[in-house]
Amino acid sequence: MSGNTFRDAVKDYIESWSKNNNLNIDIEIEKVVGYRFVGSLRKVDIVLHKNGKFLGIECKYQEVEGTAYQKLIYTLDDCKNTPIPCIIVFSGNGIKHDVKSKLITSGIGIEVNFINGKIVERPFPVLLQRIAIELGINWLKMF
Repeated sequence: MSGNTFRDAVKDYIESWSKNNNLNIDIEIEKVVGYRFVGSLRKVDIVLHKNGKFLGIECKYQEVEGTAYQKLIYTLDDCKNTPIPCIIVFSGNGIKHDVKSKLITSGIGIEVNFINGKIVERPFPVLLQRIAIELGINWLKMF
């Protein structure tokens, strides 16, 4: 499976929620937002816009162990230096527990389940809550 498949599933999940709640969130894919920590232009997987607020979302899926540690740590550094708020949505059995902990405790990482090509958040939609908060959507009565 490619990273784009996971990214597209995250986009579809957000898009469905936005439509079902008449939120009219603008969703863009692969937008340049600032620079990476190494000085090259930074392309963010998903950029959301509503009410003059923006949120960047990096989508990372790793089913088997490999270079996920380096990629995710570099992505965390990139997110901290992006000119708009940015989060990392991640999933997969190949991400070690220490990396998951680092992402989640940073306040930037949100783990979701990726089942049969769809994003599933149980028992509570933390990703959607975070998006609502960042975009200034009143989430108090939504969830």
